[in-house]
Amino acid sequence: MRRLAGYIRARGCRGVRHRGTKTTSGPKPAPAASEPPSFFRMGLLSVEELVTGKRSEGKEASDFQGGEYEAAVNQGKQDDRRSLQELPGGDGASGEADSGSEQEEVSVAALNTDKSGRLKLETVDDLFNILQLRKRRKERKSSIYKKTEPEPETVPETVDELLFLTAVMENKLPVVEKYLTDGGNPNAADNFQRTALHKASFKGHVEVMRRLLEAGAAIEQKDKLEATAVHWACRGGCLPALQLLLDQGGKITSRDKLQSTPLHVAVRTGHCECAEHLIHCGADVNAKDRDGDTVMHDAVRINRFKMMKLLMMYGASLSTKNCDGKTPLETLYSWQNGAKSLLCNFNEEKP
Repeated sequence: MRRLAGYIRARGCRGVRHRGTKTTSGPKPAPAASEPPSFFRMGLLSVEELVTGKRSEGKEASDFQGGEYEAAVNQGKQDDRRSLQELPGGDGASGEADSGSEQEEVSVAALNTDKSGRLKLETVDDLFNILQLRKRRKERKSSIYKKTEPEPETVPETVDELLFLTAVMENKLPVVEKYLTDGGNPNAADNFQRTALHKASFKGHVEVMRRLLEAGAAIEQKDKLEATAVHWACRGGCLPALQLLLDQGGKITSRDKLQSTPLHVAVRTGHCECAEHLIHCGADVNAKDRDGDTVMHDAVRINRFKMMKLLMMYGASLSTKNCDGKTPLETLYSWQNGAKSLLCNFNEEKP
């Protein structure tokens, strides 16, 4: 506020003519009756910005004629009163609202107005009063819209396997803790033999994973497709989850039913960070799955351009052939020819 007052004084506040006073800077021509002095224009523009928050650069003082500026201030006062009425707690919060109302009335009373109720900006104190009014408005609104903290979740007295697996998927650590503390099996699985660790790894719930591992969850346990938790972490794309599993002894060479490595899964799902981390940990970039496809074959087949660049940077082979005797480049040509043939046949059949 002091900086603002100093700025206004530096801009010519000392030369403003007040009622009943004379300036010592010599006679000056009086401003035109239709145009307020430059200091008043500056004051109006500044206060309009301060009260309404709107930019008024390039506007003239005439923009505020007809009560537009005063209407903005009055609207602000009405918003304050309305916000006070909407305070949570109804009558119970009346004490705080009344005190705020008193401060509001004091601030409004301190504003310098003429007989018609329009604001007069003649001194720095007028600006100060407006600033104080707007400051109290912001503080009051911030307290109204303050986010309430979520209530702590109630933990049921008993947690069965189904509720436990649901809690793992929804990252409800207290429920998971309750199940494990009561002696529950950390390797509980669903109908597809997907364990809690598989589900938490896919979702990336690192804290739940850490608690499951502390309780003795098996990292290398496989589901019906023979995928391990490392496969599921790569499918989910959560790098911290993958790092935790590898730090706890997870294998990057595990194979699922399609003989896919975790690197195959990361490439197919497009998770470059997981793929690069596996390569840094020693994953084979030329490993083949059941069909003889390397990760480069997979990247080319599904147009993973970013993944192709990553694999080429780490030395993936472009000449390795799959079970069909095709290299990644030949696979690309065959897919392009197939698409071309399909489109040509469609155009020929079209009447």
